Amino acid sequence: MLLFVLFIPFIIFRFFKIQVYKDIPRYFHLFFLRILNIKIQLVGEIYTAKPGLLVSNHASWIDISILSSLTNISFIAKSEVSRWPIFGFLAKMQDTLFIERKSIKASKQKNEIKDILSKGKRLVLFPEGTSSDGNRVLNFKSSLFSVAENDPNIKDVYAIQAITICYKGLNGLPISRSERPYLSWWGDMGLVGHLWNMLSFRSADIIVIAHEPIDNKFNRKIISKIAWKQVAFGLGLALSGRAQSLKQNDTLFEIL
Repeated sequence: MLLFVLFIPFIIFRFFKIQVYKDIPRYFHLFFLRILNIKIQLVGEIYTAKPGLLVSNHASWIDISILSSLTNISFIAKSEVSRWPIFGFLAKMQDTLFIERKSIKASKQKNEIKDILSKGKRLVLFPEGTSSDGNRVLNFKSSLFSVAENDPNIKDVYAIQAITICYKGLNGLPISRSERPYLSWWGDMGLVGHLWNMLSFRSADIIVIAHEPIDNKFNRKIISKIAWKQVAFGLGLALSGRAQSLKQNDTLFEIL
């Protein structure tokens, strides 16, 4: 009940453009994660000095609450999310940009993303294009990274930062590879059934790694490759108990 009470001041503050409304979605997600007893360990620092893109792996709808609880952000999401119960409403409250995955729309969507960034906002991009089972990071689709390509008009205006989300523990114990999909939401799983399963767990431990920002002097394919390396290698480190924030040219990439 307390969660939904937050919507009342949110709507009022937003209508009158009172700045504090931007913090309310974050508090909503914090309370929601507390209900689910999801504990988050943040490694590194989420960069907030500039607007820009946060690029993350994606294994469940829970990722939205995990990231939203750490900082004030908006999302880039597929258009179907806008029709989801509760979470679709929340997404709209966070000024989510809903996109259609059609090449004919790419140019228009790129301009919409640039417009949002120009207003000083930070957007989360899930470049895998779908959610995974939580045990690996799927290949990144580089098309939406075109907004981050070097542009003399926006150079040094915004930041690009890769984020790794790792489902590490369940009910106080290390989670096994076969158990991790209990937290992940992918394939044809139903949303309501998965939420019910989440409520049956006593607790879950999540590691979030905020990697060092990426230079925006590269083309979209190189930026996509660097971000994938940071996220994928970061997941491997977190799963092995050695979570650390990685630089874009970290020597670790050459070792592993």
